[in-house]
Amino acid sequence: MFIIPIRSDRRLAHAVWVNHLLIFANIAFFIAQIVGQSRQVNPWFNSLILTPVQPHWYQFFTYQFLHQSWDHVILNMLFLYVFGDSLEDRLGPIGYMCFYLAGGVVAGVGHCAVGSTAPVLGASGAVSAVTGAYLVLFPFSYLTFTLFFLRQFEVASYVVVLFSFARDLFYQLAGQSGVAYMAHVSGNVFGFVIAMGLLVTRLVPREPYDLLTFVGRWRRRRQRRVLHDGSDAPAVSAGAELRNMTVQMKEQVAHVRSAVEQALRERDAVASVEAYEELLDLDPQQVLTRQEQLDVANDAMERGRYATAARAYELFLATFAGDPFADQVQLILGLIYAKYLDNPRRARPLLTAAAESLTDPRRRQQAREMLEQLE
Repeated sequence: MFIIPIRSDRRLAHAVWVNHLLIFANIAFFIAQIVGQSRQVNPWFNSLILTPVQPHWYQFFTYQFLHQSWDHVILNMLFLYVFGDSLEDRLGPIGYMCFYLAGGVVAGVGHCAVGSTAPVLGASGAVSAVTGAYLVLFPFSYLTFTLFFLRQFEVASYVVVLFSFARDLFYQLAGQSGVAYMAHVSGNVFGFVIAMGLLVTRLVPREPYDLLTFVGRWRRRRQRRVLHDGSDAPAVSAGAELRNMTVQMKEQVAHVRSAVEQALRERDAVASVEAYEELLDLDPQQVLTRQEQLDVANDAMERGRYATAARAYELFLATFAGDPFADQVQLILGLIYAKYLDNPRRARPLLTAAAESLTDPRRRQQAREMLEQLE
C-alpha cells in the first residue's frame, strides 16, 4: 500500500455523514471480527460471508462489511472516503445509502453469476459502484495521491477509474484467482449505468462538467465543425454557404443565450453555468446584461468553476469598465487567479488596482495581503 489516495479537489456543497457512517461501520465490523477470532466465534462471522455455492439473501448485504485484513479494510475505506463524499453530496444521504448497498448487492450477484465457488467478503464491490458513478458525475475532478507518504501528485479521476476497471476486467478474463475481480467489474458497471440514468432523467441535477454534458458539448462542437467545413452540405455558392452558416450560428447563439437568461431567472445555478459555458463555446465574446453577467460569474464561482468564472468576470470588466462594482470584481478576479488558477502574473495588476480603489478597509486589506503572498 505504497500509493494511496488522500483527497479529491471537488468542493462539497453540503455536509455529508452517511459516507462517514459507512466507513465507521466497516471499521467497527472488522474490529468485531478480530475480537470474534480471539473468542472463537468465527462460525458466526463465517455465516455472514457471501458463499456462491449456497448463498443466503442476507449475505449479499453482510459480506460488504467484512474484510480479510487491516490493509484490505484500510485501502477500501480510503477510496470510499475520497470518492464517496462527493457522491453523497450529489445523491443526498438516503439516495447515497441506497445506491451504496445496491452496488454491493449487484457486485455480489456478479461474483456468483460467473460460476465462482470462492466465498467473497469486503466493501470493494460497493466501492467500485461508487467509483463507477464518480466517473459519470465528476470525470474531470483531480485526485491527490501520496507515494510512500513522501511525495504527492494529482491524477484525473477518469484515469484512475478507467485504469482500475481495465485492470479488473483483464484479470477476470485472464482467470486470475484470489480476488473477486468480477465483483469489482459488476460494481463499476452498475455505478456507471445508474449515474447515467439519473442524469438522463434529471433525477440528479446536471453540472457543467459531468460526463453527459461533456459528450453533449463534444457533439455540438463536432456539428459546428461540420457546419464551418461544409463537408456534409450540398454544393452551394461560397456566399450562400457563408450566409447560411452565419444565420445558423446566430440562431444557436440566441437559443443558448435565452437558456442562460431563463436559468438565471429561475435561480438554477447549475443550469446557468452549463448554458453559459455552451454560449462561450459558440462565441467567446458573448456578454450578457450587466446584472446577468455578474450573476452567472458568481454562480460559476460558487460552483467551483473558476476558469468559467474568471472568463465571465473578465468580460464584465471589459464591457462595464466604469461600473461601481468594478473594484470588487477586480478583487474577486485577482483572488481567483492567485488561489485557484495559478496565474500570479494576471492576479497582481488586478489586486493592485483593487487595493487602490476599494473603499472597504477589510477588502482593501485582503487585496494587500494576497499581493504580499504573491511576492
